[in-house]
Amino acid sequence: MKKSFCRCAFNFLTFGMFFILAWRPCCLAAPASNPGSRGVDWAQVNEKIAAHEWAKQIVKQMKSSVRRTMSRYEHPPLGVTGWLHEYYCDDDARRLRFDPQKPHEHVCTGCGRVYSGPPYDDCWRSIVHSEISSAAAQSAVLFRITGDREWLEYTKKVLLWYADHFDQFEPHGSHAGKGMIREQSLDEATQLVRLAEAYWDVCTSLSESETRIIADQFLRPDAEFIHKQTRSIHNIPSWHNAAVGLVGFALGDKKLIQEAIDGEYGLRSQIQKGVRGDGFWFEGSISYHFYTISSLQPLYIAARAQGCDLTGAEKFRLMYTSPIRFAFPNDEFPAANDGWPGQSLNSYDSLYEAAASLWDDPVLRSALSSFYRNKNRTSINALLYGPVDLPESETLASPSVLFKDSGVAILRNKNVNAYLKFSPYGGGHDHLDRLNLILFGKGNVLIPDLGTSGYGIPLNAWYRSSAAHNLLVVDGQRQKRCGGYLISYKEGKVVAGVKDAYDGVDIQRSVGLAGDGIEDFIQAKSDQSHRYDLFYHIRGELESCDVSLEDAEHFNDSNGYDFLRDIRSGKCEGALNISWKLRDSPGKIVMQCQSSNDFEVFTGVCSDNPADETMSFLMLRVHGNNAEWRAHVQIQ
Repeated sequence: MKKSFCRCAFNFLTFGMFFILAWRPCCLAAPASNPGSRGVDWAQVNEKIAAHEWAKQIVKQMKSSVRRTMSRYEHPPLGVTGWLHEYYCDDDARRLRFDPQKPHEHVCTGCGRVYSGPPYDDCWRSIVHSEISSAAAQSAVLFRITGDREWLEYTKKVLLWYADHFDQFEPHGSHAGKGMIREQSLDEATQLVRLAEAYWDVCTSLSESETRIIADQFLRPDAEFIHKQTRSIHNIPSWHNAAVGLVGFALGDKKLIQEAIDGEYGLRSQIQKGVRGDGFWFEGSISYHFYTISSLQPLYIAARAQGCDLTGAEKFRLMYTSPIRFAFPNDEFPAANDGWPGQSLNSYDSLYEAAASLWDDPVLRSALSSFYRNKNRTSINALLYGPVDLPESETLASPSVLFKDSGVAILRNKNVNAYLKFSPYGGGHDHLDRLNLILFGKGNVLIPDLGTSGYGIPLNAWYRSSAAHNLLVVDGQRQKRCGGYLISYKEGKVVAGVKDAYDGVDIQRSVGLAGDGIEDFIQAKSDQSHRYDLFYHIRGELESCDVSLEDAEHFNDSNGYDFLRDIRSGKCEGALNISWKLRDSPGKIVMQCQSSNDFEVFTGVCSDNPADETMSFLMLRVHGNNAEWRAHVQIQ
């Protein structure tokens, strides 16, 4: 079999001298009739099934899932698809309930409100496409495991349907690029990743005419459509690369492979430019960190299996090890920026199963073992890539940590975790909240960052606002797009600042552990007079306040102030003692706050995430050139 390098650069210099420059073979492209391995050791997969009950159960669950999808839908739906960030309730930010039998009825899982028509019906079609493509991929795996043609026939049926109908879809979408089948290039790519892997797993059992139809009428044109929209370092183009590269490998298309891995915005560049030195994805959201891993992983695994040179992608390994030190003691991650609340480290066990096969790293294997202290191995990745056996589970100890490049410090003792953000600007998913504070204790996040909801609902304006974060707001305005700076860090204390959030205002914040709580000192300096509002949000109910409070008018300001409710206010002469009874844990938070200036105190309630839960807020206000508060926050 003749093999050729897909990338090699030659440069003829003057005076007839010949030099070979920057020679890096991307990989060896296999012929389309037999694309070779995508990184799965199928013999080992069957050994796992024969020897381990957990592996047998995964296969059983896959069969059940595919058959359920077979019974629900004769084929995928035609028509425009919707943006799934709009498939949320406007009232409480909860996801709508998808019913495969009711394409025109979508019920809120919280309040029960019923939605119909666009965009909800369009989103229903998106979910159906996603379910069918996932079933086709699982069915292909089942065929490789069992050899049963039932699974081959279903995967083939789905692939041929998309090939026969692809030209009936029109480009559409207005949020993250355009899709053909799906509503944006992002979801078009995530779906094509699954279908490309499905094709790869079964293509040697298809006829020549079937492979030609699927390749020429669907896979290649869809990959080319997606690739034309790849224009930046970002999680979305990373998914583009995964789709384009996997189609390239499956079809033996060297051009697609080269663009996906070594193009200007290919896999190698995404890792080199998008991953910070401490291993975190630059967008600053743990959700998008793992979402980007999910895009990089299948292409990286396939490229390595195909013999590609992945020099320059070394930081990919750090993307797995760094989050192990980022989680709170209950495994929950800080929901910073557009991070979904309640996400935990062990919810990403599927990604760590594959990582443990890529690198012989005891940290990764230990983390993987810890995930299964209270649950079984259930992911398909555990079956396809994960270790056969795992070491004994150990508790993952994590002291205070500074992620300097990402601009985050997490202070820890046995009772309290405190998070402070001073990160560089991270792009469109950034909440513009330098010096935001999160406090964890008694097994829960007590002073939270609310993260995000579905982007397509009005409540998302609250979650992104300044007033929804625990920080200092100047003149009621949002911070500018900027980064903060680190002043000092040592075990148990961090001091950071931001100078560019507001014109002419330098804000600094010091957070230090103090037994069952923290010492929090924040100050702002300016040559001009400003209104300074310091916010805290507490998952609890106001219990006591030594300042006399009276009912106050609703705020008319935007930037989240208009979401604050049941407002009461009072005047404070330099010192405040206030407490809240905790909502989710026994106990309370007690705060003693002092300032060199008299200040106003505002209390009330606001929406948590989801919004059918409420929490308390405290806002401290002063007018002048400068402001400072020193708060001792204790968890009792």
